Amino acid sequence: MKNQQIQILRILKEADSPITSSSLSNALNVSPRSVKTYVNEINEVLPETISSSRKGYVIDKGKADELLEESKSLIPQTKEERVNFIINELIKRGPINAHDLCDTLFVSYSTLKSDLVSVRKILTDADLILVNQNDFLLINGLEKNKRKLLSSLLYSESHNNFVNHEKMSESFEGIDVAFIKETILSKFEEYHYFINDYSLENLILHATITIDRIRNGFSATDSPGAASILRSHEYDLANSIVSELEEHFHIHFNEIEIAEFAMLILSRASNLDYETVTADNVRQYVGEEIYALADELIRDFSVFFYIDLSQPEFFVRFALHIKNLLIRSNSGYFSKNPLTESIKQNCPLIYDSAVNSARVIKERTGINLNDDEIAYIAFHLGGALELQNTLSNKLTAYIFCPGYYNMNTRLSDFISSRFSETLIIGGILTQEEELSRVNCDLIISTMRFSTNVSVPVVMISPFVKEADLKNIFDAVDTIRQQKKKNTFHEHLSYLIKEDLFEVTDEHLTKEEVIHKMACRLMDLDYVGDQFEGDVIERDLISSTAFDTFAIPHAMKMREKHTGINILICKDPVDWDDKKVELIMMLCFNRNDRYLFNELFEPISMILVDPDNMAKVLKTKNADEFIDALTELMP
Repeated sequence: MKNQQIQILRILKEADSPITSSSLSNALNVSPRSVKTYVNEINEVLPETISSSRKGYVIDKGKADELLEESKSLIPQTKEERVNFIINELIKRGPINAHDLCDTLFVSYSTLKSDLVSVRKILTDADLILVNQNDFLLINGLEKNKRKLLSSLLYSESHNNFVNHEKMSESFEGIDVAFIKETILSKFEEYHYFINDYSLENLILHATITIDRIRNGFSATDSPGAASILRSHEYDLANSIVSELEEHFHIHFNEIEIAEFAMLILSRASNLDYETVTADNVRQYVGEEIYALADELIRDFSVFFYIDLSQPEFFVRFALHIKNLLIRSNSGYFSKNPLTESIKQNCPLIYDSAVNSARVIKERTGINLNDDEIAYIAFHLGGALELQNTLSNKLTAYIFCPGYYNMNTRLSDFISSRFSETLIIGGILTQEEELSRVNCDLIISTMRFSTNVSVPVVMISPFVKEADLKNIFDAVDTIRQQKKKNTFHEHLSYLIKEDLFEVTDEHLTKEEVIHKMACRLMDLDYVGDQFEGDVIERDLISSTAFDTFAIPHAMKMREKHTGINILICKDPVDWDDKKVELIMMLCFNRNDRYLFNELFEPISMILVDPDNMAKVLKTKNADEFIDALTELMP
């Protein structure tokens, strides 16, 4: 609730007789029409709270208590909340009387003075000044710095979570945030530009703050600084977006604000399609120095985690990120990262590695990165690490729920919290035509569709019941199992070829089997001549036999190619104290090491079951072998 609404509730609750609209308008220093609006809004929240007659307004005190109790959470309670509120009000509203501020916050003047000490410190850090002129408070400084501070406050109030559109709309009343997003995405598509979700939200927030400031009479007068490095297409894109925003919001961006918006696009977006770029493309795009820097950072990380991140797909994205990072730093437009604190606390090892990357960047370029930019590097490194190790097998789901107040966001938050270990909610869809534009594993819908959908759909009630939760759980479990089987089958098909599958009647010893299979891999150019010795060395440390099967392999995964050599022995092989009928010899190139962890455990779990083993031994070729293992996967 608005502060004026809370004041009306308090005044009417304490009155013993009806109060006229003129009396209320004088008390609130607003017009009688505004009083009527506030009263209507209160009654929309809780009907019949305030009634009116010729004598004035009267309140239902029980309902007033209920609303006032609910509103407590909306009034800043802690010192930090009050400080943020004061700064926000001073930037947005201009000079404010200190005593009026005390009334708004329901604090004493001495408490306010104590809060203002913290306000001054935050403003000083932002190159702004708090001025007190006869108890009228105002902020002096560059408009650019005020806008940056507003952005920081919004992230702070969101408790370092992703700043969503609902939060922006609450903070900047009357601004259509959805229109801003649609305009930016539409123009980006028209100009063939690409941007990630975090940078997009940052750009939307910047546009929202700029519009709010212009509408309130505060246009930028200070130069964005590095406008000289702008290329014409970034400026043209910015100008195209701004023209749409000007027409919709009936405002005017000056040349400084257009140039600043273009700078943000340059530092956050790219006209290079990540999906089609190659290592050669990225070298040409980022230049030799940044290419070499990205390569050095990746090699350092590989030494740190013993994991190779030199895959072209990762390298391209990382090199482009470093390029944009350096552009941002040179122009003073560092990106705000909503998850910095979370990364620092929950992923200290990865964050520490990103700090080391920041050290290397400082040594090579002289640029000091802030915590937010370091956290973005951690995003890239941690994301690649998570992908390679497949630490998470979460599914992506979209929720289809027509918007009614905030029902769809509450539904999304509820499902996300209940299925946090298994689902990533990709977004909320409100129109059926949006279904064809999303790529996901599951759609959770409150309504039936008029068209067929190619992905699984779970129907639920808008007010989720236990039966709905069970249906979602069952669908998630089924999809996950199928995805695991599909991935398992793909990995096996990649590693097991027909010329690596053999069924033999020969009587062989363990040593003869190892020699025979290692030679086969060497003949097909999978391994070098050191491989057989590495396999024997590994087996001597601890037998690689499991009941009736063995999985010999080398500890050093340094082979030319990755593959699995299959040998089914009709005459069981004496393998230490075991009688082995199936041997799967593994050889791995260092770039495919993650597949070892992906396959070793599930294969072992399948084959320890005697019934499963009997089925696998009946296979006659590589395809049958792969299909049998996949079918038997638990």
